[in-house]
Amino acid sequence: MTTSRRPFREFDDSYDVESLRLARRVIRGLTMSMRHIVLAPGSRSAPMAYALREAEDLGAITVHVRIDERSAAFTALGIALATKSPVGVVTTSGTAAGNLLPAMMEADLSGVPLVAITADRPEELHGTGANQTAWQQGMFAGRVRDEIHLEQGEARLEPESRDDMLAAETQVGLLLRVATGSSPGPVHLNIGFRDPLVPSEPAAAHQPGAQRWARTPFVPRRVTGTGSPEQLRAEIIGGEILGDRAADRPAVDAQDPAAAERTEGNREAQDPAQAPAESGPQLAPRRTVFVMGAEAPAEARELARRLGHPLLAEPSSDARWSDLGAIQGYRLILQAPEGSPASELAGSIERVVVAGRPTLTRPVQQLINRADVEAVQYAPGGEAWFDHRLARRRLADLPSIALFAGVAPAGWQDAWSERGLAAQRLIDAALTEQETLAQGELSSVRVAQFVAETVKTPLLLGSSSVIRDVDLAAVLNRSVLESESGPRSRVADDGGRRVYAMRGLAGIDGNLSAASGIALARNTRVTALVGDLTFLHDVNALLVPATEREPDLDIVVVNDSGGAIFDQLEHGAVGRREGQAETVERFFGTPQTVDIEALADAYGHEYHFADDLESLGEGLSGIEDRIGIRIIEVRTDRTVLRDFHARLRSASEHL
Repeated sequence: MTTSRRPFREFDDSYDVESLRLARRVIRGLTMSMRHIVLAPGSRSAPMAYALREAEDLGAITVHVRIDERSAAFTALGIALATKSPVGVVTTSGTAAGNLLPAMMEADLSGVPLVAITADRPEELHGTGANQTAWQQGMFAGRVRDEIHLEQGEARLEPESRDDMLAAETQVGLLLRVATGSSPGPVHLNIGFRDPLVPSEPAAAHQPGAQRWARTPFVPRRVTGTGSPEQLRAEIIGGEILGDRAADRPAVDAQDPAAAERTEGNREAQDPAQAPAESGPQLAPRRTVFVMGAEAPAEARELARRLGHPLLAEPSSDARWSDLGAIQGYRLILQAPEGSPASELAGSIERVVVAGRPTLTRPVQQLINRADVEAVQYAPGGEAWFDHRLARRRLADLPSIALFAGVAPAGWQDAWSERGLAAQRLIDAALTEQETLAQGELSSVRVAQFVAETVKTPLLLGSSSVIRDVDLAAVLNRSVLESESGPRSRVADDGGRRVYAMRGLAGIDGNLSAASGIALARNTRVTALVGDLTFLHDVNALLVPATEREPDLDIVVVNDSGGAIFDQLEHGAVGRREGQAETVERFFGTPQTVDIEALADAYGHEYHFADDLESLGEGLSGIEDRIGIRIIEVRTDRTVLRDFHARLRSASEHL
């Protein structure tokens, strides 16, 4: 005789309204691998708000409240950037959900596990003209790794067993597993709630006890070719990938192509079956450079070091903190005039390994796309941005990258380091000359260089000009390199000096909110270096509800009264044509005259004006004595930038 299977129940809230019961199951599923949620208030999402308060009281989740949905989404994105874990953002229905789109687009191309949790009207209200009702299912199609819709009344609240795949909390847990899987990225959870949306008053016999909000966690699984990045890094350090150390191999002259061909010929002629098993793969000498873009995997940097190849590293690659081969002033080398020593060095590149996503400069893109250069993308996981029509192919494991890159010929790294140091001297001299010509007035490039080299906190670089200025001029480990007794390596392991940037779509929206999220997640002070338009575009990030913890954040605003980047592009040349200056300034420069000090005062935040580097340094110092948000304004003149860059290019003729 058999009996019907009864629902498996871990706690009893059958007394409560169904909307709250569904919200609790959703949050139980989220807390399997989520520790932070950002909530924007709304009525249709009220069940989530009440259930989140319960979960926070039980220590299962940390909730942050923001008034503006776009700011809430980018705050969640910042937390996810800092923690490398899924973070949710909860909104009500209608345009509130639509305001998540910019952050979801950035998360898609940055590979960030942002979870959009949108409350929806029940299906019977769709198509009836009901207030705040829009078709939200599929609203992020093409931007998310997966999405599910839970409709109240249809979602299974009480699982048949602990492993019931149709139970609401299990479906949510599996959705998060997709967000953190082999191709991390955003996901969408849409929930149709029905009235009533507020908790019922429990009877005396049904007082809720302590609930176990998190069950067995879903452990993210990453597919990375031959193993996880940590395993691959261990294999490199242990010598398993390279066999004998690259540094121990016979030197091959970088300027002797014939020697390289002879070595390559000998390698091909050798029968692999006759090679000693313990010797590992034999690597041919190659003049290779590693281009390190945003979020470049750390093991690629270590591999380049072992092989002896130079790094052309963007600031957000995290490869600029160490002295393990990152080349200073590499942009000048790549765009040096034809016939110069630097141009000949760049022209001798045979192969390029791209790690992460390089987005900052055209010279780097031109190098990758050169017809005489073979390029590959190191991609241990999937990247939403990678197009298989690119000239470069994708390799997923380090052994294949090592065989492609080969070992550096003798003098290859030294040649790049020497040119890099010379390029940096030109940049520093040009900045000094600019200050002299401007009678001490600071340029945006000098401000960006100073801030990036000075701050001791995590640093978020705003999109547009400032990150390019840091890329061009800043030596992030200058204090280490100039120290006679300080450490000479492993600076990148100093987590306090991490550089963040949103390079998925490189938009100027949400930068301050993302910096706030990083500060909240890391529980430390963070510095955001942004232009004035980037600052104004996300000014709602300054609006923190009085009930919420305020992030510890220094915002350095380089205020040049408009969009400086356009003058450095082809539009700047158009603006110098007769009769075109006003058009370019109006439609691209977009000049503004906002009183930033008054704005800081309106939001109740501390303000500091810096008119020279000494004052700027004072504004950045004493971080241990400050709490909350502080705005540091530096005013510069963007009209001088084009002449500065022209003088710099002219000086590079002798590089």
